Amino acid sequence: MEKLYVGVDLHKRSCWVTVLDADGHLRESRRIGTTKPELLEFFGKVRRPAAVAVEATFNWYYFLNVMEPLGLELHLVHPWKTRAIASARIKHDRLDSRVLAELLRTGFLAEAWIAPRPVREERQLLRYRVHTVQWATRAKNSIHGVLNRNGIRSPFGSPFGPKGRSFLEEVELAGTDRWEVDGQLERLDLLGEQLAALDREIRTRAKASPVARALEQIPGIGPFIASLVMAEVGDIRRFPSAKHLVSYTGLAPSLYASGEHRWGGPITKQGSTVLRWALVQAAHRAALNPRFCGFYQRQRERHGTSRAAVALARKLVVIVFYRWRHALRVQEALPQVEKVRERTSGGAWSEHRPLASD
Repeated sequence: MEKLYVGVDLHKRSCWVTVLDADGHLRESRRIGTTKPELLEFFGKVRRPAAVAVEATFNWYYFLNVMEPLGLELHLVHPWKTRAIASARIKHDRLDSRVLAELLRTGFLAEAWIAPRPVREERQLLRYRVHTVQWATRAKNSIHGVLNRNGIRSPFGSPFGPKGRSFLEEVELAGTDRWEVDGQLERLDLLGEQLAALDREIRTRAKASPVARALEQIPGIGPFIASLVMAEVGDIRRFPSAKHLVSYTGLAPSLYASGEHRWGGPITKQGSTVLRWALVQAAHRAALNPRFCGFYQRQRERHGTSRAAVALARKLVVIVFYRWRHALRVQEALPQVEKVRERTSGGAWSEHRPLASD
């Protein structure tokens, strides 16, 4: 039975679906809603075998979670690389879904890796932790803004330590400013409790993962960054070399070449911004370690602090690649060792086996 190819132009409340057969003939083209019953009703009737291509928009997590139980062949489209849609002069939903179906049918679809559902859930947890820290930073910046507007400086350095908090609660402020500071302090208390609960959960999960424990041995990387790197990368085995992983993180320098002329540019900044931020943060911490201090200082003298941190982050990515691969090899070898032990415990080489003369 011939295979069907389905292109989905996904939006928040609706999506346009185009179905083509193996010869490129149009079977169906229509708009449907994106509620779970509507998606299940339409795609549940699609004849198998069928492949579905959907662009990696803001709600692709939801779409894949609905589609995965149906057993369809799912393809996630890389939006930046799908130039046929991005550069089209005539652009509308029906045409976009038709182009996706045609690219899928002809094998020219630029795909992105579909992370398994457990990896997607891990990403959500760790990104929520990042957002919680950002909200706490905004609350602190708001308090700093109130103090600066009133020309007030904390005599205790940071206004968010025990003595600084007492100072903020007692300092004289106008009605609106006092309201804002008290509100932001309450918000910081709530966010602090949420962060403590998140950190406990992250540490528990990292302790149960041999890969996370291996990554934590790298200077600058703790349980949170190790877990974040694992969630954002997903499966290290899909990268054939450390250079490919560096490119995936967006920390590789860009390259421009024309004829005999070649020149480098800034880093590409492609991929996950959260992953890139975490690796740079780890680099700042690793720069204090004797193992990387000399390298960081040399890079800083030549290129400045920011570029030195990025260079060290690239070095950490290479170490992450080999540590991760080694941890997987050890993990995969353990069951084989256990099997050998079980086989030899009662086998020919067991010291407890009776001799033939007995």
